[in-house]
Amino acid sequence: MKILTQDQIDAVIDWMNNWEQLENTAIPMRFKEDWTKQLNLAIVSHDKIEKPPLGLKPKWIHDQQRQGEIMAAMAKYLEAGKTPPKEWAIEFASYCG
Repeated sequence: MKILTQDQIDAVIDWMNNWEQLENTAIPMRFKEDWTKQLNLAIVSHDKIEKPPLGLKPKWIHDQQRQGEIMAAMAKYLEAGKTPPKEWAIEFASYCG
């Protein structure tokens, strides 16, 4: 079911508020009642949707970010003329394997 925009909903409500112009037309007289009922059900069901709490970042995203962080830290050490800790190289290699 396609979600209506607020402009579309407002247009239908305005149209229904001028219901007298629909007298003696082929439009079923229960349309207003049925549409209003469906709209209210949609609003109620939309309000009841519960979003789950945020969980963990996917491991592959974490691993890619961590790999980039290790590379950046190693580059800073090398630019400063220092040797990066071997634990960094071991962890970096674990992501490449």
